[in-house]
Amino acid sequence: MIIIRHAWLNLKRNRNSHFKNGGFIFLIVLIIFSALHSYHAASDGLSNYREQSATVLKGVQDLNQTEQAKNLNVTDYEKLKNLPYVKSSQLTAQGAIFSNLAQPATSTQIEENYTDSSDGPMKGNYLSLLLLDNDSLKSFLERKSEKLQGKLPFEPNTCVISREFAKANKLKINDMISLGPKETEQKLKIVGIADLSNEGGYFLPSSLLMGMETGMALQKNIIQTNSSVMFQLSDKREMKNFVKNFKESETFKNYSLIGRGWSEGILQSFEDRLALLFNGLIVILILGMALIILIFQQAIKKRKDFYTLYLMGMDQRTLSLSVSLENSLSTVAAAGIAVIFSQRVSSWITGEWLMKFHHDLVEQEPSVVWKLPELSQESSRFSSVFTSIGWLFLAACVLVLLLLINFRVSKIVREPLRGEY
Repeated sequence: MIIIRHAWLNLKRNRNSHFKNGGFIFLIVLIIFSALHSYHAASDGLSNYREQSATVLKGVQDLNQTEQAKNLNVTDYEKLKNLPYVKSSQLTAQGAIFSNLAQPATSTQIEENYTDSSDGPMKGNYLSLLLLDNDSLKSFLERKSEKLQGKLPFEPNTCVISREFAKANKLKINDMISLGPKETEQKLKIVGIADLSNEGGYFLPSSLLMGMETGMALQKNIIQTNSSVMFQLSDKREMKNFVKNFKESETFKNYSLIGRGWSEGILQSFEDRLALLFNGLIVILILGMALIILIFQQAIKKRKDFYTLYLMGMDQRTLSLSVSLENSLSTVAAAGIAVIFSQRVSSWITGEWLMKFHHDLVEQEPSVVWKLPELSQESSRFSSVFTSIGWLFLAACVLVLLLLINFRVSKIVREPLRGEY
């Protein structure tokens, strides 16, 4: 009891010193545990996104197989889409079509890149177009920053045009436009105007947007069409069966399949940032330990009551234990508060980080249903290797503190008249 009583009296007498030192300890521990929690949560988030990307399969049509693209059978796509384990899907086709209408400035360079496999570079005025299945049409136009003016082009022989194309040709909703050479000319009704700029990093800027049914009706006038398809499964264990069904479809049998490779680039960028955080953690732990040792050393060196208490008759054991308890309590209290606060800080940091990454994934592949990982503060987090490092760090700090205190007390007892007091 006497040890506890002396420790309490010392705490009250040196409260200003403990408050200042505790502030330093709080800040250092807060930074270390926040970084540890953030690393652990971000690593879990990356694993979660890898699991999600493993359920996505993309098929890309070979650009040299133009006839395969022109004979695209939407029925095959619908059969695969309606499989019970398919969660979401998207069918996309892009190409160019002849028109006497003026091209918007944003697509001039795009048209120059189109070539005809038999006639060489295409001659004439060609407009870029984008074909999507109905679900993807709705999703695509609802994601645009500027709202769609008009309605979706679900009906046959209807289309949505870009704002730049409408401005260049002074077109408005319900106007009719003619597409294709004069001998095979076809008319479409404009039902909407929207921003058709680059979306998700893989849609080329287009002048026209239409559904697959309308696009198939125009296919004899569409040149150099290429297509891609995406399927997201509800369970990656169904991937083998799905690939078999995919390859058996007449439309997709010559498509090149892309599994996880399509997402490796963006996932790798997140992993690289995690590696930087890990390296930063090592630096923080080393620097944090050095700073704490320096703080403890200076604090103990400035204490004026060790020598006084010893001269008043307090034996070495009582002096050492009471001072050790006093400093351990103040250190553990400051560190404990920091650990509690670090959970909130790390949740905020990791939440913002994962939200940014989630946004990047949506931009990369907007038709995939990405689920944001939940950030929980379950006790299992503290069983992880990296969080255990934090507790080892705290234990090492307390051990260093006790060693410094006992070393100082032993020196006073051995050489009382040569002390610095």
